[in-house]
Amino acid sequence: MKDIIIFVNAIRPKTFQALADYEAESGRRFTPVVLVDQTIKDSIFTCNGQNNLPEKITVITADFSSAASLRKALRPYQERIFAVTSQYENCIQELRQLLPYLPYIPTPTEKSLTWATEKKHMRKLLEAHDPKLVPRYMEVSDAEPETIARIEASVTYPLVVKPSGLEGSLLVSYVANTGELRATLERIFVAIQAAYDTWIKRQKPAVLIEEFMVGDKYTIDVYVDAEGTCRFAPMVGDVVARNVGYDDFFGYHAFLPSGLSDEENQKGQAAAAEACRALSLRSTTAHVELMHTANGWKIIELGPRIGGYRHELYDQAFGVNHIMNDIRNRANEVPDIPTKLQKYASVFNIYPREEGILQAVRGLDELRQLQSFTYVTQKTAVGEPALFAKNGGDVVLNVMLSHPDKTQLEADIAAMEAAIVLETKPAQ
Repeated sequence: MKDIIIFVNAIRPKTFQALADYEAESGRRFTPVVLVDQTIKDSIFTCNGQNNLPEKITVITADFSSAASLRKALRPYQERIFAVTSQYENCIQELRQLLPYLPYIPTPTEKSLTWATEKKHMRKLLEAHDPKLVPRYMEVSDAEPETIARIEASVTYPLVVKPSGLEGSLLVSYVANTGELRATLERIFVAIQAAYDTWIKRQKPAVLIEEFMVGDKYTIDVYVDAEGTCRFAPMVGDVVARNVGYDDFFGYHAFLPSGLSDEENQKGQAAAAEACRALSLRSTTAHVELMHTANGWKIIELGPRIGGYRHELYDQAFGVNHIMNDIRNRANEVPDIPTKLQKYASVFNIYPREEGILQAVRGLDELRQLQSFTYVTQKTAVGEPALFAKNGGDVVLNVMLSHPDKTQLEADIAAMEAAIVLETKPAQ
Protein backbone atom coordinates (compact mmCIF):
# COMPACT_ATOMS: atom_id res chain seq x y z
CA MET A 1 0.00 0.00 0.00
CA LYS A 2 1.41 3.39 -1.03
CA ASP A 3 0.75 5.59 2.00
CA ILE A 4 4.06 7.30 2.85
CA ILE A 5 4.60 10.95 1.90
CA ILE A 6 8.23 12.03 2.22
CA PHE A 7 8.73 15.73 3.01
CA VAL A 8 12.33 16.72 2.34
CA ASN A 9 13.92 18.63 5.26
CA ALA A 10 10.75 20.39 6.44
CA ILE A 11 6.95 20.40 6.37
CA ARG A 12 4.62 23.42 6.14
CA PRO A 13 2.37 23.75 9.22
CA LYS A 14 -0.78 23.94 7.06
CA THR A 15 0.04 20.46 5.71
CA PHE A 16 -1.47 18.67 8.70
CA GLN A 17 -4.92 20.18 8.19
CA ALA A 18 -4.66 19.75 4.41
CA LEU A 19 -3.97 16.04 4.89
CA ALA A 20 -6.80 15.68 7.42
CA ASP A 21 -9.26 17.42 5.08
CA TYR A 22 -8.32 15.21 2.16
CA GLU A 23 -8.44 12.03 4.22
CA ALA A 24 -11.91 12.90 5.53
CA GLU A 25 -13.14 13.56 2.00
CA SER A 26 -11.48 10.63 0.22
CA GLY A 27 -11.27 7.94 2.87
CA ARG A 28 -7.58 7.43 2.08
CA ARG A 29 -4.92 7.51 4.80
CA PHE A 30 -1.37 8.81 4.54
CA THR A 31 1.66 8.85 6.83
CA PRO A 32 3.86 11.96 6.61
CA VAL A 33 7.60 11.41 7.14
CA VAL A 34 10.13 14.24 7.29
CA LEU A 35 13.52 13.15 5.92
CA VAL A 36 16.15 15.72 6.85
CA ASP A 37 19.85 16.05 6.11
CA GLN A 38 21.50 15.50 9.48
CA THR A 39 24.33 17.89 8.60
CA ILE A 40 21.96 20.89 8.48
CA LYS A 41 19.05 19.71 10.63
CA ASP A 42 19.37 22.33 13.36
CA SER A 43 19.73 25.27 10.98
CA ILE A 44 17.07 24.15 8.48
CA PHE A 45 14.57 23.36 11.26
CA THR A 46 15.10 26.79 12.84
CA CYS A 47 14.91 28.62 9.51
CA ASN A 48 11.68 26.87 8.47
CA GLY A 49 9.99 26.83 11.88
CA GLN A 50 10.21 23.06 12.45
CA ASN A 51 11.20 23.00 16.12
CA ASN A 52 7.65 22.31 17.38
CA LEU A 53 6.44 19.56 15.08
CA PRO A 54 3.65 17.33 16.46
CA GLU A 55 5.03 14.30 18.28
CA LYS A 56 3.16 11.93 15.94
CA ILE A 57 5.20 13.13 12.94
CA THR A 58 8.05 10.78 12.10
CA VAL A 59 11.36 12.58 11.55
CA ILE A 60 14.27 10.58 10.13
CA THR A 61 17.77 11.82 9.38
CA ALA A 62 20.47 10.85 6.95
CA ASP A 63 23.75 12.16 5.64
CA PHE A 64 22.65 13.28 2.17
CA SER A 65 26.22 13.09 0.89
CA SER A 66 26.35 9.37 1.71
CA ALA A 67 24.65 6.82 -0.55
CA ALA A 68 24.68 4.21 2.21
CA SER A 69 23.14 6.60 4.74
CA LEU A 70 20.31 7.62 2.40
CA ARG A 71 19.62 4.03 1.35
CA LYS A 72 19.45 2.93 4.99
CA ALA A 73 17.10 5.79 5.92
CA LEU A 74 14.71 5.03 3.04
CA ARG A 75 14.74 1.24 3.37
CA PRO A 76 11.81 0.89 5.86
CA TYR A 77 9.59 3.08 3.64
CA GLN A 78 10.78 2.32 0.08
CA GLU A 79 7.87 0.09 -0.99
CA ARG A 80 5.21 2.33 0.58
CA ILE A 81 6.26 5.74 -0.81
CA PHE A 82 3.30 7.51 -2.46
CA ALA A 83 5.07 10.80 -3.22
CA VAL A 84 8.11 12.90 -2.32
CA THR A 85 7.84 16.69 -2.06
CA SER A 86 9.99 19.65 -1.14
CA GLN A 87 7.80 22.47 0.18
CA TYR A 88 10.47 25.14 0.73
CA GLU A 89 12.96 26.62 -1.72
CA ASN A 90 15.89 26.02 0.63
CA CYS A 91 15.11 22.28 0.74
CA ILE A 92 15.29 21.62 -3.00
CA GLN A 93 19.05 20.94 -2.89
CA GLU A 94 18.37 17.88 -0.71
CA LEU A 95 15.53 16.74 -2.99
CA ARG A 96 18.05 16.79 -5.85
CA GLN A 97 20.42 14.60 -3.84
CA LEU A 98 17.60 12.20 -2.99
CA LEU A 99 16.37 11.60 -6.56
CA PRO A 100 18.84 8.84 -7.56
CA TYR A 101 17.44 6.68 -4.75
CA LEU A 102 13.83 7.03 -5.96
CA PRO A 103 13.94 5.42 -9.42
CA TYR A 104 10.46 3.91 -9.35
CA ILE A 105 8.29 6.89 -8.46
CA PRO A 106 7.58 10.04 -10.52
CA THR A 107 10.08 12.83 -9.77
CA PRO A 108 11.62 15.85 -11.46
CA THR A 109 15.12 15.49 -12.86
CA GLU A 110 18.19 16.68 -10.99
CA LYS A 111 19.12 19.08 -13.79
CA SER A 112 15.67 20.66 -13.98
CA LEU A 113 15.77 21.44 -10.25
CA THR A 114 19.18 23.10 -10.67
CA TRP A 115 17.92 25.18 -13.58
CA ALA A 116 14.78 26.22 -11.70
CA THR A 117 16.55 27.34 -8.51
CA GLU A 118 19.37 29.38 -10.04
CA LYS A 119 18.19 32.51 -11.87
CA LYS A 120 21.29 32.63 -14.08
CA HIS A 121 20.53 29.14 -15.48
CA MET A 122 16.83 29.88 -15.60
CA ARG A 123 17.32 33.05 -17.65
CA LYS A 124 19.62 31.36 -20.18
CA LEU A 125 17.20 28.50 -20.81
CA LEU A 126 14.13 30.74 -20.98
CA GLU A 127 15.91 33.00 -23.47
CA ALA A 128 17.00 30.02 -25.57
CA HIS A 129 13.43 28.65 -25.54
CA ASP A 130 11.73 31.96 -26.37
CA PRO A 131 13.55 35.33 -26.09
CA LYS A 132 10.21 37.13 -25.76
CA LEU A 133 9.64 35.51 -22.35
CA VAL A 134 12.41 37.38 -20.50
CA PRO A 135 13.89 40.88 -20.18
CA ARG A 136 17.49 41.59 -21.17
CA TYR A 137 19.91 40.58 -18.42
CA MET A 138 23.53 39.80 -17.55
CA GLU A 139 25.49 38.20 -14.71
CA VAL A 140 28.15 40.13 -12.79
CA SER A 141 30.65 39.21 -10.12
CA ASP A 142 31.94 42.57 -8.86
CA ALA A 143 31.33 46.33 -8.78
CA GLU A 144 34.51 47.40 -10.60
CA PRO A 145 34.39 50.34 -13.07
CA GLU A 146 34.93 47.95 -15.97
CA THR A 147 31.90 45.93 -14.88
CA ILE A 148 29.75 49.07 -14.58
CA ALA A 149 30.78 50.07 -18.09
CA ARG A 150 29.99 46.61 -19.45
CA ILE A 151 26.53 46.73 -17.85
CA GLU A 152 25.76 50.15 -19.28
CA ALA A 153 26.85 49.02 -22.74
CA SER A 154 24.52 46.00 -22.62
CA VAL A 155 21.30 47.03 -20.82
CA THR A 156 19.33 50.24 -20.35
CA TYR A 157 18.32 52.05 -17.17
CA PRO A 158 16.30 51.64 -15.05
CA LEU A 159 17.64 48.27 -13.89
CA VAL A 160 16.90 45.63 -11.29
CA VAL A 161 19.78 44.06 -9.36
CA LYS A 162 19.04 40.65 -7.83
CA PRO A 163 20.86 37.63 -6.38
CA SER A 164 20.71 34.51 -8.52
CA GLY A 165 19.78 32.03 -5.78
CA LEU A 166 17.54 33.87 -3.31
CA GLU A 167 13.74 34.13 -3.35
CA GLY A 168 11.21 36.47 -1.75
CA SER A 169 12.75 39.70 -3.17
CA LEU A 170 15.72 39.38 -0.80
CA LEU A 171 18.45 41.88 -1.78
CA VAL A 172 16.51 42.89 -4.91
CA SER A 173 16.99 46.60 -5.73
CA TYR A 174 15.89 49.15 -8.34
CA VAL A 175 18.59 51.44 -9.77
CA ALA A 176 18.16 54.41 -12.10
CA ASN A 177 21.70 55.64 -12.76
CA THR A 178 25.41 54.88 -12.50
CA GLY A 179 25.80 56.05 -8.91
CA GLU A 180 22.88 53.94 -7.67
CA LEU A 181 24.13 50.92 -9.60
CA ARG A 182 27.64 51.15 -8.14
CA ALA A 183 26.37 51.66 -4.57
CA THR A 184 23.84 48.82 -4.88
CA LEU A 185 26.37 46.35 -6.24
CA GLU A 186 28.87 47.23 -3.51
CA ARG A 187 26.17 46.75 -0.85
CA ILE A 188 24.94 43.44 -2.28
CA PHE A 189 28.40 41.92 -2.61
CA VAL A 190 29.01 42.72 1.06
CA ALA A 191 25.65 41.28 2.21
CA ILE A 192 25.07 38.37 -0.14
CA GLN A 193 27.02 35.63 1.61
CA ALA A 194 25.37 36.43 4.95
CA ALA A 195 21.94 36.23 3.28
CA TYR A 196 22.77 32.85 1.74
CA ASP A 197 23.92 31.62 5.16
CA THR A 198 20.79 32.93 6.92
CA TRP A 199 18.40 31.30 4.45
CA ILE A 200 20.43 28.05 4.24
CA LYS A 201 21.45 28.40 0.60
CA ARG A 202 24.22 26.12 -0.59
CA GLN A 203 24.74 27.60 -4.08
CA LYS A 204 27.62 29.90 -4.91
CA PRO A 205 26.33 33.50 -4.63
CA ALA A 206 25.87 35.30 -7.95
CA VAL A 207 24.22 38.56 -9.01
CA LEU A 208 22.07 39.33 -12.06
CA ILE A 209 21.33 42.68 -13.70
CA GLU A 210 18.00 42.94 -15.54
CA GLU A 211 16.18 45.68 -17.38
CA PHE A 212 13.25 46.94 -15.32
CA MET A 213 9.88 45.72 -16.61
CA VAL A 214 6.85 48.03 -16.51
CA GLY A 215 3.55 46.25 -15.94
CA ASP A 216 1.36 44.40 -13.47
CA LYS A 217 2.73 41.45 -11.52
CA TYR A 218 0.90 38.14 -11.15
CA THR A 219 1.79 34.71 -9.82
CA ILE A 220 0.45 31.27 -10.63
CA ASP A 221 1.17 27.77 -9.34
CA VAL A 222 1.33 25.14 -12.08
CA TYR A 223 0.92 21.40 -11.55
CA VAL A 224 3.28 19.73 -14.05
CA ASP A 225 2.67 15.99 -14.30
CA ALA A 226 5.08 13.19 -15.25
CA GLU A 227 4.38 13.70 -18.97
CA GLY A 228 4.80 17.49 -18.80
CA THR A 229 1.08 18.32 -18.94
CA CYS A 230 0.41 21.60 -17.12
CA ARG A 231 -2.69 22.19 -15.00
CA PHE A 232 -3.19 25.58 -13.43
CA ALA A 233 -4.23 26.81 -10.02
CA PRO A 234 -5.90 30.25 -10.20
CA MET A 235 -3.85 33.26 -11.27
CA VAL A 236 -3.08 35.53 -8.27
CA GLY A 237 -2.79 39.32 -8.47
CA ASP A 238 0.32 40.65 -6.72
CA VAL A 239 0.86 44.29 -5.70
CA VAL A 240 4.59 45.04 -5.41
CA ALA A 241 5.68 47.15 -2.42
CA ARG A 242 7.18 49.76 -4.75
CA ASN A 243 3.63 50.53 -5.96
CA VAL A 244 2.42 51.43 -2.45
CA GLY A 245 5.25 53.72 -1.42
CA TYR A 246 8.05 51.40 -0.29
CA ASP A 247 11.52 51.62 -1.82
CA ASP A 248 11.50 47.82 -2.17
CA PHE A 249 10.31 44.96 -4.38
CA PHE A 250 8.70 42.52 -1.95
CA GLY A 251 5.17 41.29 -2.68
CA TYR A 252 2.95 43.51 -0.51
CA HIS A 253 -0.56 42.30 -1.39
CA ALA A 254 -1.54 39.02 -3.07
CA PHE A 255 -5.21 38.66 -3.95
CA LEU A 256 -7.88 36.44 -5.53
CA PRO A 257 -9.60 36.61 -7.90
CA SER A 258 -6.97 38.29 -10.07
CA GLY A 259 -9.36 40.45 -12.11
CA LEU A 260 -7.82 39.35 -15.43
CA SER A 261 -10.03 38.75 -18.43
CA ASP A 262 -10.40 35.15 -19.58
CA GLU A 263 -8.27 35.90 -22.64
CA GLU A 264 -5.38 37.44 -20.69
CA ASN A 265 -5.62 34.71 -18.05
CA GLN A 266 -5.15 32.08 -20.76
CA LYS A 267 -2.20 33.98 -22.23
CA GLY A 268 -0.60 34.15 -18.78
CA GLN A 269 -1.14 30.43 -18.30
CA ALA A 270 0.45 29.75 -21.69
CA ALA A 271 3.53 31.80 -20.75
CA ALA A 272 3.84 29.93 -17.43
CA ALA A 273 3.55 26.58 -19.23
CA GLU A 274 6.27 27.60 -21.71
CA ALA A 275 8.56 28.50 -18.78
CA CYS A 276 8.00 25.07 -17.24
CA ARG A 277 8.78 23.38 -20.56
CA ALA A 278 11.89 25.50 -21.07
CA LEU A 279 13.27 24.14 -17.80
CA SER A 280 12.13 20.55 -18.53
CA LEU A 281 10.07 20.39 -15.35
CA ARG A 282 7.94 17.35 -14.59
CA SER A 283 6.30 15.76 -11.53
CA THR A 284 6.39 19.00 -9.56
CA THR A 285 4.47 22.13 -8.75
CA ALA A 286 6.02 25.30 -10.18
CA HIS A 287 5.46 28.70 -8.57
CA VAL A 288 5.73 31.17 -11.47
CA GLU A 289 6.03 34.95 -11.15
CA LEU A 290 5.00 36.89 -14.26
CA MET A 291 4.73 40.49 -15.46
CA HIS A 292 1.86 41.56 -17.71
CA THR A 293 3.48 44.21 -19.90
CA ALA A 294 2.51 46.21 -22.97
CA ASN A 295 4.63 43.71 -24.95
CA GLY A 296 2.92 40.63 -23.55
CA TRP A 297 3.64 38.29 -20.64
CA LYS A 298 7.19 38.09 -19.28
CA ILE A 299 8.61 35.61 -16.77
CA ILE A 300 10.15 37.16 -13.66
CA GLU A 301 11.22 33.80 -12.24
CA LEU A 302 9.90 30.44 -11.10
CA GLY A 303 10.59 27.88 -8.40
CA PRO A 304 9.88 24.11 -8.36
CA ARG A 305 7.62 24.23 -5.27
CA ILE A 306 4.32 25.63 -4.07
CA GLY A 307 4.21 29.39 -3.54
CA GLY A 308 4.18 31.01 -0.12
CA TYR A 309 0.65 31.50 1.27
CA ARG A 310 -0.82 30.08 -1.94
CA HIS A 311 -2.44 27.16 -0.11
CA GLU A 312 -4.30 29.57 2.15
CA LEU A 313 -5.33 31.86 -0.72
CA TYR A 314 -6.55 29.03 -2.95
CA ASP A 315 -8.37 27.38 -0.06
CA GLN A 316 -10.18 30.53 1.07
CA ALA A 317 -11.07 31.77 -2.42
CA PHE A 318 -11.94 28.57 -4.27
CA GLY A 319 -11.75 25.65 -1.82
CA VAL A 320 -8.62 24.29 -3.54
CA ASN A 321 -6.56 21.96 -1.32
CA HIS A 322 -3.29 23.13 -2.84
CA ILE A 323 -0.95 21.17 -0.56
CA MET A 324 -2.70 17.88 -1.37
CA ASN A 325 -2.81 18.80 -5.05
CA ASP A 326 0.97 19.21 -4.98
CA ILE A 327 1.38 15.81 -3.36
CA ARG A 328 -1.09 14.04 -5.66
CA ASN A 329 0.42 15.64 -8.78
CA ARG A 330 3.86 14.38 -7.75
CA ALA A 331 2.30 10.89 -7.54
CA ASN A 332 0.94 11.46 -11.09
CA GLU A 333 -2.65 11.77 -9.95
CA VAL A 334 -4.85 14.50 -11.43
CA PRO A 335 -5.26 17.40 -8.96
CA ASP A 336 -8.72 18.70 -8.01
CA ILE A 337 -9.05 22.39 -8.94
CA PRO A 338 -12.50 23.88 -8.09
CA THR A 339 -13.22 27.10 -9.99
CA LYS A 340 -16.33 28.45 -8.23
CA LEU A 341 -15.45 31.56 -6.20
CA GLN A 342 -16.30 31.22 -2.50
CA LYS A 343 -14.62 34.31 -1.05
CA TYR A 344 -12.52 37.29 -2.06
CA ALA A 345 -9.15 36.75 -0.39
CA SER A 346 -6.02 38.82 0.29
CA VAL A 347 -2.67 38.19 1.94
CA PHE A 348 -0.41 41.06 3.05
CA ASN A 349 3.32 41.05 3.80
CA ILE A 350 3.86 43.97 6.15
CA TYR A 351 7.29 45.52 6.65
CA PRO A 352 8.13 48.71 8.56
CA ARG A 353 8.03 52.02 6.74
CA GLU A 354 11.38 52.86 8.37
CA GLU A 355 14.09 50.31 9.13
CA GLY A 356 15.42 49.85 12.64
CA ILE A 357 14.86 47.85 15.79
CA LEU A 358 11.21 46.87 16.13
CA GLN A 359 9.74 48.63 19.20
CA ALA A 360 6.04 47.83 18.97
CA VAL A 361 3.30 46.45 16.73
CA ARG A 362 0.12 48.52 17.02
CA GLY A 363 -3.37 47.68 15.81
CA LEU A 364 -3.53 43.89 16.21
CA ASP A 365 -6.63 44.01 18.43
CA GLU A 366 -8.45 46.16 15.88
CA LEU A 367 -7.31 43.83 13.10
CA ARG A 368 -8.75 40.76 14.83
CA GLN A 369 -12.15 42.44 15.13
CA LEU A 370 -12.57 42.92 11.38
CA GLN A 371 -15.25 40.81 9.68
CA SER A 372 -12.76 39.64 7.04
CA PHE A 373 -10.03 38.69 9.53
CA THR A 374 -8.66 35.21 8.82
CA TYR A 375 -5.25 35.10 10.51
CA VAL A 376 -2.17 37.10 11.45
CA THR A 377 1.35 35.75 11.98
CA GLN A 378 4.18 37.79 13.48
CA LYS A 379 7.56 36.77 12.02
CA THR A 380 9.78 39.46 13.57
CA ALA A 381 9.71 39.95 17.35
CA VAL A 382 9.92 43.22 19.25
CA GLY A 383 13.60 43.95 19.89
CA GLU A 384 14.76 42.36 16.62
CA PRO A 385 15.99 44.24 13.54
CA ALA A 386 13.18 45.09 11.10
CA LEU A 387 14.79 45.60 7.69
CA PHE A 388 13.52 45.92 4.13
CA ALA A 389 13.73 42.83 1.92
CA LYS A 390 16.29 44.58 -0.30
CA ASN A 391 18.57 44.73 2.76
CA GLY A 392 18.04 41.06 3.67
CA GLY A 393 15.17 41.57 6.13
CA ASP A 394 12.24 39.25 6.82
CA VAL A 395 8.57 40.25 6.90
CA VAL A 396 7.21 41.47 10.27
CA LEU A 397 3.54 40.49 9.83
CA ASN A 398 1.61 38.22 7.49
CA VAL A 399 -2.08 39.12 7.44
CA MET A 400 -4.88 37.30 5.66
CA LEU A 401 -8.35 38.75 5.11
CA SER A 402 -11.20 37.02 3.26
CA HIS A 403 -14.94 37.58 2.83
CA PRO A 404 -17.75 36.59 0.40
CA ASP A 405 -18.60 40.30 -0.02
CA LYS A 406 -15.97 42.18 -2.02
CA THR A 407 -17.11 45.54 -0.65
CA GLN A 408 -16.72 44.34 2.94
CA LEU A 409 -13.24 42.98 2.20
CA GLU A 410 -12.16 46.28 0.64
CA ALA A 411 -13.45 48.21 3.67
CA ASP A 412 -11.58 45.87 6.01
CA ILE A 413 -8.37 46.20 3.98
CA ALA A 414 -8.55 49.99 4.39
CA ALA A 415 -9.22 49.59 8.13
CA MET A 416 -6.32 47.15 8.50
CA GLU A 417 -3.88 49.44 6.69
CA ALA A 418 -4.95 52.35 8.91
CA ALA A 419 -4.75 50.35 12.15
CA ILE A 420 -1.42 48.49 11.78
CA VAL A 421 1.61 50.53 12.78
CA LEU A 422 5.12 49.13 13.14
CA GLU A 423 7.22 51.30 15.42
CA THR A 424 10.99 51.18 14.98
CA LYS A 425 13.99 53.07 16.27
CA PRO A 426 17.36 53.39 14.54
CA ALA A 427 19.85 50.66 15.36
CA GLN A 428 22.78 51.85 17.45
